[in-house]
Amino acid sequence: MTDVRKTQDDHVARFISRLRKLAENEDRGALAALRRSLQDRTGMAAAACPYVVPSLPPSEDLYRDRAFFLIGALFALHPDPGGEGVSLGDAFRAINADQEGPGTGDNESLRRRFVALLDADAEDLPNHLRHAVSLARSKGKPLDWDRMLRDVLMWRGESRRVQRQLAREFWNGRHETLDNEGEISR
Repeated sequence: MTDVRKTQDDHVARFISRLRKLAENEDRGALAALRRSLQDRTGMAAAACPYVVPSLPPSEDLYRDRAFFLIGALFALHPDPGGEGVSLGDAFRAINADQEGPGTGDNESLRRRFVALLDADAEDLPNHLRHAVSLARSKGKPLDWDRMLRDVLMWRGESRRVQRQLAREFWNGRHETLDNEGEISR
């Protein structure tokens, strides 16, 4: 693991830990401030700065900084504990399996929504993630926030490893993970 990757992983873990403490302490004001980034045109609401900026790595990277603000806002939208290891692919698969009625366990609308998420470029990702997290919240499916932040940070990769991994988890239910270099490990 490179030192840069290790440093970023430390910042991710520290940030998610801070978010969990806010939820555990039921700090509704802080969670509301974090959610404001979802409506801010820059994606980085000033009200969220006290909760996000202390966790950012020192070097400036606009995409990375926006990812931290985005995940902070999405966490504040759905702060349920217990999502360790639950990716968006896992959550969508579980929601799909819970569907009732004709075609049980295979909801075309849900599949289209998931495919649109996988196809989303980095610029459109916040909107797709907001809808995905809202769906997970409405269905009572917790999420792994460490994993989601790491996935968002790697979303722009040319090989689309994150998207391929999420697709595997949705359609195959495999629990392979991405290692720190973005390679699939079993």
